[in-house]
Amino acid sequence: MARLFDQYIAVDWSARSVPSPKRPTGDAIWIGVKSFDEPTEEQYFQTRYEAEEWIGSRLVSAAEEGIRTLIGYDFDFGFPAGFANAVGANNWLGVWELLNGLVEDNQDNSNNRFNVADYLNSICTVAEEATGPFWAIPRGTSYKYLSAKKDLTYPFITSSGVELSEKRLTELREPKSQPVWKLIGSASVGGQTILGIPMLHRLIFNEKLRVVSTIWPLETGFNAPSSDKLICHIEIWPGIFAGRFVGEAIRDQAQVRAIIEWFDELDQSGGLVKLLSRLDRLSDDEVAICVGEEGWIIGMGQRR
Repeated sequence: MARLFDQYIAVDWSARSVPSPKRPTGDAIWIGVKSFDEPTEEQYFQTRYEAEEWIGSRLVSAAEEGIRTLIGYDFDFGFPAGFANAVGANNWLGVWELLNGLVEDNQDNSNNRFNVADYLNSICTVAEEATGPFWAIPRGTSYKYLSAKKDLTYPFITSSGVELSEKRLTELREPKSQPVWKLIGSASVGGQTILGIPMLHRLIFNEKLRVVSTIWPLETGFNAPSSDKLICHIEIWPGIFAGRFVGEAIRDQAQVRAIIEWFDELDQSGGLVKLLSRLDRLSDDEVAICVGEEGWIIGMGQRR
């Protein structure tokens, strides 16, 4: 069976508010890349700006050369069902466009992600002084609609009457996965998502990339991309490989390496097609939720 892709990229994102140290470290941005006939490489970036420039340049070059690329990011592409409606958006794209207009993310990593979460909470809350659904803020800071700790229950009832679950359907498949509402703290993904989605929006809607790019499964459904889409953007979750990094000097580096080597192995054996396919346990209604709003983490529910 022919491979679906020629190149695999895994992006371990970061929501740091200052540049990462010059010396490679964990809890920073690491990007792994592998072409099927070349060895795996991992690169370290101090800022999101530098990483986005690298990704954009790599993808444009790949598109110009006709190189089929699968690229994964370790942040959520969507929010639990109902969030789009709660913030006045119709679907996942409406939420992306909203975040793209709200987020300020500078070249030195300074950003306004907590202000954005505070504003989104203000739209969703019922009472003037209520908090939620986002929570968790840095020690010593305060926000009107953001609490420092999780002091709410789910489903969270929004001001428009929408019920928001704590996790998306994909995260319900893994008890150890974290909800997107958690902004900071151990294994949190909320901050990365708020900053990551605008970056992804800029990349995908770049005039040089839009026509050859697609998003799984938000645009493809639970299917492999069509032949005219050279670049396929997906969600990844390093937790799928939990337990494989004992003794690794930098866990983040090891994680991106493991993910792209996994993609390479699966594509070589024909298993990547199955990974991009619909899980038997997803109902038609659940598929509609994933494709219309929530997205899905590749491999979730199909642990290796």
